[in-house]
Amino acid sequence: MLRRLEIENYGLIARAAIEFSPAATIFTGETGSGKTMLLGALTFALGARAGADVVRRGAAKASVTLAFDPSPELKLRLEGDGFATDPGEECTVVREIGDGGRSSVRVNGRPATAGYVREIGAEIAEIVGQHEAQRLLAPQHHLHLIDRFAGDGARRARDDVSAAYRRVQTVETSLERLQRDDREARARYDDDAFALREIDDARPEPGEDARLEQRRHVLDNAERVAAALRGAHESLANDDAGAVASLGAASAALGPVANVGEALRLLGDRASALQSDAVDLAAEVTRALEALEFDASELEAINERLDTLDRLKRKYGGTLDAVLSQAARVRSAVDEYEGRDRRLTELTAERESARRDLEAHAAALTGLRKKAAAALSKRVAAEFGDIALASGRFDVAFEKLDAIGSDGAERAEFLFAANAGEPARPLARVASGGELSRVLLALVVVLAGKRDDDALVFDEIDAGIGGATAAAVGARIGRLARDGQVICVTHLAQLATWADRHYVLDKTESKNETTISVRELASASQREEELARMLSGETHDAALKHARALLKSRGT
Repeated sequence: MLRRLEIENYGLIARAAIEFSPAATIFTGETGSGKTMLLGALTFALGARAGADVVRRGAAKASVTLAFDPSPELKLRLEGDGFATDPGEECTVVREIGDGGRSSVRVNGRPATAGYVREIGAEIAEIVGQHEAQRLLAPQHHLHLIDRFAGDGARRARDDVSAAYRRVQTVETSLERLQRDDREARARYDDDAFALREIDDARPEPGEDARLEQRRHVLDNAERVAAALRGAHESLANDDAGAVASLGAASAALGPVANVGEALRLLGDRASALQSDAVDLAAEVTRALEALEFDASELEAINERLDTLDRLKRKYGGTLDAVLSQAARVRSAVDEYEGRDRRLTELTAERESARRDLEAHAAALTGLRKKAAAALSKRVAAEFGDIALASGRFDVAFEKLDAIGSDGAERAEFLFAANAGEPARPLARVASGGELSRVLLALVVVLAGKRDDDALVFDEIDAGIGGATAAAVGARIGRLARDGQVICVTHLAQLATWADRHYVLDKTESKNETTISVRELASASQREEELARMLSGETHDAALKHARALLKSRGT
């Protein structure tokens, strides 16, 4: 429910503060007085797009503040989105736009985006005006209204249809991809199968080329290594002049004098330890020499293997890791192609299953829609008696689509007959402007029972009507306001009569500027004068008497 609207420098409105009634708030004024501009400010606060031209001339920026009481569901959403309020604090949207065109928006004091405000705006207020009348004429919108009337069951059924439709599309896309250009697929398969055979025949292993390069390097230098090892062994293990014998002699020479002093004992121990190390080193050199077996056939085999690996690397990526990755890729492609018949069978069966599911969900949704359409027709027709369309008839026609889509298996179109005995025909072809406004009102009234705590904002719902019809429409809006908040911009006194809070917009023109002001009619005499002006353009006694009669007729 809307609580308050504050406007600064928006269009021709320098400043305005509006308190909304929880029932009916009505705005009136002369033609061109700025009623549309007022609603423009409201929709701007609810996220509508606007340019720098809405900033009042001479001002740096325009600002609109909207205070509202959210529904429990919207309150939870705001809290979940980081826009919670403290206990007792009102919810607000503050939107500004500078004369350079840059805009900003804050929700409950925190930065937000216009897109976010547009989303929650649909839960704050429903704007019913000329745009909605155009949607009423558009058959593609009729199905949406029927689903809205049908409620949560239809919403869930529509979601089921949409999910089933996506599944069918996914499976059919996979089938098409599998079946497309079989000749090209076969050529790719032949290439992949050849590459896989070539790589698998070679059986490369990760890091194999590096290991073979290292072994080849050793074998290429086998003679030099063997000579070095033999020389080292001779130097260490020669019986007469080897390091082992010499260190043994040194250790033996120091042994008898070890008890003479600590330093001599340590020298003897070091000589003994070095001899032990020399013995170990000589043994390791011996083992290395024994392991160094030069085999010309091994070197030849290594060279051939490296040539094979190099050829694979040149063809399949430059490194052995790339070769192995290519093998994995082509193996997958080969397996997929060789299993395409099995996959085709699986996908075909899956497609049939998905289509059956889609048909079942679509049939369930169709049933809900037809049931809802019958109820909607009765409810709308029941409203006609209150808005001077007592002989009118409202129907919904369904047309089966050639193929089930994401929205179901049918399209819908509203039909209307203004007079008894006439066949119902598409609403867009048979309804006059006044009739269209009243049918729209009837639909809004019926659908209002499906809304939460959002306000209904009527933008000149009275277009094309007058006299007794206007009185009937006004009375229906008055009754609608008893069940929820209604805000209405009108040029008809018969509607303005039902205001619980009545505001008038005045346009003041001077030499330098034009200004629109908004004032509330707080007294009975002020309301009578405004209604008289709306009835006859003047406030003479006859018009005032008529205005009083209108007010009296609604019990005011």
